[in-house]
Amino acid sequence: MKTEIILKEGYPFIVVSGILFLISLIFKFPTILQLIFFALFAFMVYFFRNPERIPEEEGKDVIISPTDGTIVEITNQISPITKKESIKISVKLSLFDLHIQRSPIEGEMAAREYIHGAFLALNSPKASELNEQNRVLFKNELGEIVVNQIAGFITRRIIMFRDLGVIKLAERYGMITFGSQVDIYLPLNTEIKVTEFQKIYAGESVIGYIKDAKKD
Repeated sequence: MKTEIILKEGYPFIVVSGILFLISLIFKFPTILQLIFFALFAFMVYFFRNPERIPEEEGKDVIISPTDGTIVEITNQISPITKKESIKISVKLSLFDLHIQRSPIEGEMAAREYIHGAFLALNSPKASELNEQNRVLFKNELGEIVVNQIAGFITRRIIMFRDLGVIKLAERYGMITFGSQVDIYLPLNTEIKVTEFQKIYAGESVIGYIKDAKKD
């Protein structure tokens, strides 16, 4: 059975919203306000949940989605960090998606670039270029993948849970608080197994295989 815990990063949000709800009960606020504060408290508990995730497949050639969300675009672009032409998968996260990011491959978290930027709305065509970003390079003997966490208009914090180094497939490494976008840059020899407008899940959904290493 899968179990869920609450991320410690969410405790301040949960405690504050819980106190507001209790105050609304103690001082007998109008019912509508009590319901609003309860809904806020419940949302914070839901948002900072940390469910167990089990990959659909495992192996050096398997690429698992690093994020929950809906794929909005698949195209070719130059990847940050590696500066190589890559397959770019852009994923939008709603407020109700799990915002934890996980390693897409088994290997090494080898490099990181943090870009201080703006907080444009994610529907802006310039958001992917100008917004605050956290880029992480994952690699093993079969290839390199860059995952770029992009902050949005509401999002004001990108969190890292760990340092660079050896990492397991689907191991959590960071999160973006509230609505956001994640761009995934894959090697050109990746066999893509997802399509635009598809819903994917961090640590579970297979998004591709590195073709030269794919098992028959």
